[in-house]
Amino acid sequence: MTLYDAQARIWYALPRHPVLNPCASIGQVLLNVLERTPAKVAQVNADTRVELTCDVLRRRSIRFARFLRDTVGAAVGDPVVLVASNSDNVAPVAFGCFLAGVPVGTLDPAFSPDEIEHMLRVIRPCAVFADRKALPAVLAVIGRTGLHLKLARVGVLQATEAELADAASGCFSIDTLLEGVQDGAGDEDAYVPAYLGDSERRTAAIVCSSGTTGMPKAVCISHSQLIAPYQRTSQLDHGDTILCFSTLYWISGLQMLLTGVLNGIRRVITSHPGTALRTIALCQRYEVTVLLVTPALAADVLRTLAGTGERLQSLKLFAVGGCAVPATLRESINRQVLLSGRGRCFVGYGTSETGPVAYEYVPRGDSVGFLIPGIQAKVVDEQGRSLGPDEPGELLVRPVHPFLGYHGDEVTTASALDAQGFVRTGDIARFDTDGFLYVVERLKEIFKYCGHQVAPAELEAVIGELPGVRLVVVVGVPDPAGPFNDLATALIVRADGHQGDALSAQSVLEYLRERIPADHKRLRGGVMFVEQLPMTASGKVKRSSAKQMAIEKVRTIASDNSDIQ
Repeated sequence: MTLYDAQARIWYALPRHPVLNPCASIGQVLLNVLERTPAKVAQVNADTRVELTCDVLRRRSIRFARFLRDTVGAAVGDPVVLVASNSDNVAPVAFGCFLAGVPVGTLDPAFSPDEIEHMLRVIRPCAVFADRKALPAVLAVIGRTGLHLKLARVGVLQATEAELADAASGCFSIDTLLEGVQDGAGDEDAYVPAYLGDSERRTAAIVCSSGTTGMPKAVCISHSQLIAPYQRTSQLDHGDTILCFSTLYWISGLQMLLTGVLNGIRRVITSHPGTALRTIALCQRYEVTVLLVTPALAADVLRTLAGTGERLQSLKLFAVGGCAVPATLRESINRQVLLSGRGRCFVGYGTSETGPVAYEYVPRGDSVGFLIPGIQAKVVDEQGRSLGPDEPGELLVRPVHPFLGYHGDEVTTASALDAQGFVRTGDIARFDTDGFLYVVERLKEIFKYCGHQVAPAELEAVIGELPGVRLVVVVGVPDPAGPFNDLATALIVRADGHQGDALSAQSVLEYLRERIPADHKRLRGGVMFVEQLPMTASGKVKRSSAKQMAIEKVRTIASDNSDIQ
């Protein structure tokens, strides 16, 4: 549970010694775990039905670590970049980087060329490893970055030799390099990973921040941060199976990969995007017990199952994350999707910078739960003064292992920390008197109307209760009549089969007015129905782009809804 130091005004959870050694390197820990159960299946590819045992995964990881050292010439600390969907050899590539002490920057193949170029400029890698989907964009932008990468340092996953020849001379196939490694082949048993130094200060991975309000930042994650949180949870056992659609670009993809391997749990992967039908089919085919999806996909699964009366009988943990999860969605999942007494919806809270912060050990309304062991937190006002229970403000977190900063950006790193080493999350939050944490809103997403703050998440949660709403985002657009006001504007994606009067702008306005009567929280910018919303590769709404969509049409929509002025 979360405790409160009233004198220091700091919330904290008592420390608990980790099961795994955070002073080791993550590569050392992974090898140690994998060699204990060599015949156990660690990963199954739902697209190809290919299974990787712990032994094959270990051997492929060692081969790639040697390749980085002997062929690429990467030294300890030299970063590389991985741009790939989930496939057989993505995990061995990541683990090989950990073993070699080479920080791996993870990008998503769905990134635009501009986003890839931006991250390559920030990370400045010595090599890039891409899959066939991302290869054209990578090759197109490398020349603009000034990296002068030799093409022999552009590795490709899932490409034929003909495609390699067409793409660029000198590219090589990672799959060809690694798939010859089978049980007992080679001299991998003689491999001993080198000591890398202080694991709290040594970068293991470089992941992207969410990028919802602009270009992502490059977040450095230490070996200790990757080791300490991933100890067995009491609900899981050796018969469990994990399904998560996230690529390693998304921090949850990395977390679920390590949760699976370090806890001896089989992990199902697919290169296809998550849809309701695919999620249900894979859960049933592989008897998935641990599922992690976004709130939008969770709602899609809920709607799809509602018409059939079926349940996902194997699930123990239906984890939903990535953004705010309304209590109504959690309750519906528990009631309609999961078997009573076997599984439950589960939420948590964390950031790329701090790692996991809170888990819903005990459900309570919209709370994300208690702080995890060893975490300290405080809530501050705009002047930086610490606040008490039930007082909302910006949440600052001091993790067990220190935040290493943003790669190549000392100025932004310094601004992210306060004088006591707490990391500014940019989230508005509060603790209740029992120590439950509630995340109210992203600080950067709050806007004002007539001097009053408007939190989009509050309006989105209410609108999301309406039948037929698949996705909703509320943004503030400048008021043409006055420079100091933003007009709340809702952009809504209808669920399949819901059109016209069943979900109209007027019904949204009336429902919101009933639930939230405050005048400054009305949708003065109107309601806009769209076919789709701009999304980040991690499944979050790209608010900066959504706001631009609204700005372009707000005058017309505002005139159509002038009755609410």
